[in-house]
Amino acid sequence: MSQGLSRREFVRRSALMAVSMPWIVREGLARGPNAVASVKSFRGIFAILQTPFREDDQLDNEDLEREVNFCVRGGAHGLVWPQLAGEFYLLSEEERMRGAEIVIHAAAGRAPVVIGVQAPVKELAVKFARHAEEKGADAVIALPPFLGHVGLATVTGYYQALAQAVKLPIFIQNSGEPWGPTLAPSFVIDLARQHPQLGYIKEEVSPVAHRMAEYAQSGVMKAIFSGNAGRNLLDEMAHGSSGTMPACEFIDVAAQVYDLAAAGKQQEARALFEKLLPMINLEEIYGMRFAKAVLVRRGVFKTARMRGGGGEGFDTLDEKEMDAWWKDLSPYFRV
Repeated sequence: MSQGLSRREFVRRSALMAVSMPWIVREGLARGPNAVASVKSFRGIFAILQTPFREDDQLDNEDLEREVNFCVRGGAHGLVWPQLAGEFYLLSEEERMRGAEIVIHAAAGRAPVVIGVQAPVKELAVKFARHAEEKGADAVIALPPFLGHVGLATVTGYYQALAQAVKLPIFIQNSGEPWGPTLAPSFVIDLARQHPQLGYIKEEVSPVAHRMAEYAQSGVMKAIFSGNAGRNLLDEMAHGSSGTMPACEFIDVAAQVYDLAAAGKQQEARALFEKLLPMINLEEIYGMRFAKAVLVRRGVFKTARMRGGGGEGFDTLDEKEMDAWWKDLSPYFRV
């Protein structure tokens, strides 16, 4: 530890330094019975893949593979599937496992792959996690149990079961109700102290940036991510975040914003982020139907189909609004 710095300040500065160096690989951080021998550092923009459906509501394997390639070519620092933005709750067990295999195979080691394994009960989450590990995932991510009146004792047992079942890093996704109970940072940090594999968080409960500072200052968490479409990315980075996990329709632009900020080019990062923010706002209004419509426009998906036809569509005025912002943003597309 540097002389003249308190332990708290040393940890804080170390966390912020790690944010600016996304290429670092951290080896042998965990020790003990649940140790991970070699742990990749997860930093940057991890794209949440949308789930493509054909007009007959069946999973479109071809478009899912195309989406992986689109994200990797666009500079995604990692890939995540299937989470809330991937409509995991509309997929069968077989679809989730087959889709995970497609994503891992298509990524081919070009970017870390994090597979979503959440389930209402720990036994099913463990099944998904073991499958992901077997097929070559780099990590898994799980919301807490999200059905019924789940207490913290059940949540603890659920994440402990995952940590005991696989050797992969495990992201805890804290989105709050209705997707499981809202978890306090202190609760997550305690879990990570007991099981180093659980030292990975996707935090979506406000105030996210302040919660991230608490995680960073703990010195326990290995990766600190947000969601919420990355709408507060720059402030979160200043508070010690490792990155964010947005939907993937503008992954190439989001990755550039992160890379500029991580390189200390704050003015350039903010200027580009201003061009992206109106699109983030449209996604907030229209949800995954917007994300899929953009992926169709960008030649990734054949259809913006939502399984069962759910979600609000666009009218002609919505299309004009997107067109207006598209002109300013499209010069920054990499793909």
